Amino acid sequence: MSFSEELEQFRNTHPYSETEIDGVRVSYLLCGNENSRITLVYLVGGTGFSVVWFNHIKQTEQEYRVLTFDYPYGVENLEELADLVIKLTDKLQIAHPVFIGASLGGILAQVIARKYSDRMTGVCLYSTTCLSEKSIAGLKKHYKSYGLLMKLMKTVPYSWIRKMLISVSKKQVGLTNEPEQDKIYMEDFFAWVYRNYTKEFDIHMTTLMTDTAKLKPMTKEDYARYDKKTLLVLPLGDEAFPQEAQQELMEMLPNAHTVRVTGGHTTTLYKVGEYVAVTKEFLEKL
Repeated sequence: MSFSEELEQFRNTHPYSETEIDGVRVSYLLCGNENSRITLVYLVGGTGFSVVWFNHIKQTEQEYRVLTFDYPYGVENLEELADLVIKLTDKLQIAHPVFIGASLGGILAQVIARKYSDRMTGVCLYSTTCLSEKSIAGLKKHYKSYGLLMKLMKTVPYSWIRKMLISVSKKQVGLTNEPEQDKIYMEDFFAWVYRNYTKEFDIHMTTLMTDTAKLKPMTKEDYARYDKKTLLVLPLGDEAFPQEAQQELMEMLPNAHTVRVTGGHTTTLYKVGEYVAVTKEFLEKL
């Protein structure tokens, strides 16, 4: 079954709700085991569409309460988004959140942990990067070309550049190096994402991604606040972020439970069983 077919089945049984936080409309999904002490708060990557977590949710919702949400318009930087996430968990009365973030979501999870380490039970970082001074300097170089993309999106009809944007996205995550069967699945994933993107939402998400290069660098003291309640799941062939940045993240979190998986950046979406298995093992020890 293709990605889009699987996703459509999930959406039919998991309707989203809406709420308002400080005048910002937030679309969210709250489901799963209401008797669970822990709530898994899934933070999506650069697509901004939280429903892409559906295979993870299907494998965790029987045991845990689960919350996920789209990154709303009206919040254009990660510091403010971190504040909004905490306000959302307060409004929904989430007492023991474990923040699970992939890629951009992993960066957001680190910002949340720096600002609100006392408000979380744990944090799981998938396929993401360090936020040290050195790594953020690398992100500035990495996202330098996005300035041109932003100009194109704002001035050229979106339908004209959609194919180019898909190509850029696939190249950035190293999709061409994935196994053939997984590549086909992820090709359908990218096709679905860009079928549902609007010009406005793409600009919104590109703005959030480039904001990572403007973040205040994190220190060893920042990481030490949540070092012992962190899970790292990092692909060995991740091309979205430099291997040096992943290595630095492991060094900054020496007491984290660290797992390396084979594959590239998109393994979060097609090796779900591996990610869920190590996450459940980690959760049992919290």
